[in-house]
Amino acid sequence: MPKFFDPNPVHGSTNEPIHEAVHENPESHETVHEENFSPKISEAGVVENLASWEAPSRPYRKKDRSYYTTIAILVILLCLIAFLAQEFLLIGVLFALTFVAYVLAFVPPNDITYKLSTQGIIIGDHFYFWHDLDSFWFKEKEGVQVLIIQTRLRFPGQLMLVLGFEDLEKVKKIVAKFLPYHEIPQSSVLDRWSDSLQKHFPLENIHR
Repeated sequence: MPKFFDPNPVHGSTNEPIHEAVHENPESHETVHEENFSPKISEAGVVENLASWEAPSRPYRKKDRSYYTTIAILVILLCLIAFLAQEFLLIGVLFALTFVAYVLAFVPPNDITYKLSTQGIIIGDHFYFWHDLDSFWFKEKEGVQVLIIQTRLRFPGQLMLVLGFEDLEKVKKIVAKFLPYHEIPQSSVLDRWSDSLQKHFPLENIHR
């Protein structure tokens, strides 16, 4: 015998639980969606500018003539070695790196605007949320104080904010509200190698 649908289901059938589950799905979906928001963004509320200043886009100090002379001598020697080894591609790379080094040392950087707000950091035309940043410290480069921020991004790995005439303690108190502070500046193996090389084999005679 074929089975017919009963328009009056018996109390306790499985129709009501199925109907109730349909109403619960949107609520569970919204709950999961709200958990994806970062608390640092939600806590910010109204965006407020905490500090703003203008400074060069990178640390810069005018180099002595000995700097350019030393680089030229080193590049010529390396090019001769590469020529004898028939590494012509390496010669091209050396010339390209030399050109970049000369430009960075000779051409002063433009001034840009740095801003610290309740939602993040602005460096020129670039904005970074606090939740994309990890920690910070200060370091002196080329005779100027620099705020260095480690990021959680693949690129850039670090942000560099030249303080210029901005008060260091003021910036420190603001950033410390959002990020942990390193008393001892963090440095990678490459940074330590570069600092050691510059200390023992300076490219310019800074005492002259």
